[in-house]
Amino acid sequence: MRMKKLILFAAMAAIAVSCAKTNEINPVSGQAIGFDTWTSNLTKSPHSQFGPGAKFTVYGYKQEGEVKTTVFDGCVVTKSSNDGSWNYSGLRFWDRNTDSYTFFAISSATTASAPPQTGLFITNDITFEGHNGDVLISKKKTMENDDYGLAVALDFVPQAALLDLKFKKAKNLEEALLKITDVSLKNIKNKGHLAVTSYASGTSKAVGSWIPSDPVSTCDYSSTTDLPVSIAAGTESWGKANAATLIENLIVMPQTLYDLQQVLEITYEVTFSGETLTHTRTIELNKFDSTDMAGTGRAESDQNTSPFVTAWEPGKHYTYYLTINADIITFTATISDWIDEEAFHYIIN
Repeated sequence: MRMKKLILFAAMAAIAVSCAKTNEINPVSGQAIGFDTWTSNLTKSPHSQFGPGAKFTVYGYKQEGEVKTTVFDGCVVTKSSNDGSWNYSGLRFWDRNTDSYTFFAISSATTASAPPQTGLFITNDITFEGHNGDVLISKKKTMENDDYGLAVALDFVPQAALLDLKFKKAKNLEEALLKITDVSLKNIKNKGHLAVTSYASGTSKAVGSWIPSDPVSTCDYSSTTDLPVSIAAGTESWGKANAATLIENLIVMPQTLYDLQQVLEITYEVTFSGETLTHTRTIELNKFDSTDMAGTGRAESDQNTSPFVTAWEPGKHYTYYLTINADIITFTATISDWIDEEAFHYIIN
């Protein structure tokens, strides 16, 4: 298990707007409210939310003194396939008679409802299919009068979890051929809704939780790599750098991992000295721990004991390493010398 924090995603181009309709008072020529986007801790998932045709939903208000006036209430913003700009219908223009604007947003565009002056999202049920894109919520963005006219730079934070599954063989299987023929993650909760309850002080990052659907919906995820996957005899593979990938960039709903529920099921073959044995194992996902045995022969009583990974949390990237170990039964033979006994006699009359 390992959380990976990755650096800033390249900023998208500023919005280029062409709609004629205006919804805001005191329009200033050329200063319609527009948007940029990025994510502050983008996972390495290739399924970017921000490709051509991508959408997010924006909410927001302007404030003068204690008075808040809604400006965006579930407005869908779409990325142009032509020039990468972000566009929406019914342009809003900056009102310089106000003190500030505050914005909230969620991607994808049609999954949530929110009071426009709080940003406390409650999504509809979202079904995770493994590679259908993350759920992202922007940090609360406040812009004061001096910033009016600039694109609103929305910093999105992933709200799902990301999984990789890799395997390696222990050192004592170095001379064996190891082949994975089937693998799947089973009974994974895949449907629920996200409730944002606040925005963290200092970071403006959304704070919330995932609630599984009722009744609970689960699914199985298979290998993202063509099977079988092999590690050849004579190959050193007990280090992480040489591990082979079985599942990569799997986007899942954050959830608690329970005994006898979410499991890894794997079938593999070990070939040694011309003999092949096939094994199928079912492993509870909450029995993986953070200590790498790395083929060093850790005592059995010390393997997979603590600390366990007992939940997948929003925005975290988990990498599972499965080490396949075996104590191969081997034989040696020696020939003992004959032991002389006394002579025994029998007389036949």
